[in-house]
Amino acid sequence: MAFFSKGKETESTLEATTQAKRKKTTSDNSSVATEISKNITIEGDISGTDSIRIDGTLIGNIEVNNVTIGKNGSVKGSIRAQKISIAGRVDGEVTCNDLNISQTGYVTNKIHSNILILSGEILGEVLAETSINVTPTGKVQSNSLTSKRVTVNGTIEGKVTASELLEVGSNGLVNGEISVKNIKTDEGGRVIGSMAMYTPPSNTVKQKKPEVIEATIEEN
Repeated sequence: MAFFSKGKETESTLEATTQAKRKKTTSDNSSVATEISKNITIEGDISGTDSIRIDGTLIGNIEVNNVTIGKNGSVKGSIRAQKISIAGRVDGEVTCNDLNISQTGYVTNKIHSNILILSGEILGEVLAETSINVTPTGKVQSNSLTSKRVTVNGTIEGKVTASELLEVGSNGLVNGEISVKNIKTDEGGRVIGSMAMYTPPSNTVKQKKPEVIEATIEEN
């Protein structure tokens, strides 16, 4: 499932010679990767169909194919991509298919992905269509965390919705308002707070009765 349409390169796309390093990945230059080095700060939006690695600071929005944010990297703006790996900090909305937040990664605002693997920290709303896996070092504070399958070996605090299964490992902690269809808790795992049976949202839309329009047809 794709969550974005690839944007065309715009005039605001940063040029490699003045604002970033570009690495050739093919001999005909048909595909390049952009790198923002450590200690470099850039303001402006970046869009295209290639990949980008950020070890410095970007103040602006990103819309590309793949994004890697290094341990020292920072983005203040929204990110839209197919695949995103975060070891640094992101202050803004994140939209992608595959999202991996490593142990040093930190994300605020909203996340919308298909699959999420979390070893770092999230502060904000989370929607992962298929699955969320919180590893032992992962931490989440959220007023809305939603997925089909949620596996917790770290810590989640807030409102959690698992439409298929919530699995809490031996090192896992879930604390808050919980809505689940099925739950599995290993020995040592902790679930604290209120719990309710998951109820799928109703898609039933009341059909309006057709309007009757009165008209008089005059014969010639």
